[in-house]
Amino acid sequence: MTAENQEELITDAINNITEKLSNILLQEFLQLPQETQINLILIKSAQLLLANILCHVAGNKDELDKLAEGQGEEIKDLTFNCAFSGFADKFEINKH
Repeated sequence: MTAENQEELITDAINNITEKLSNILLQEFLQLPQETQINLILIKSAQLLLANILCHVAGNKDELDKLAEGQGEEIKDLTFNCAFSGFADKFEINKH
């Protein structure tokens, strides 16, 4: 088996696990009261907005690191994910 085939099998396994876990989490979420669902969505939206704003205002990777360090772990992780996915060129992040 080639390394490429192994990587493809691993990717397929990860995608399969992720899909199953996502379905389970969605079913759990849908069992929550509607008001709780809305509150969770609003909280997550605000967190994602804050992470995006931090990526916009930071001028470089050092500034982003400093801004993210001042946040809680969840916002810090969201900020770095945002930087990686949407601002890789700005912060000179190598995606590979």
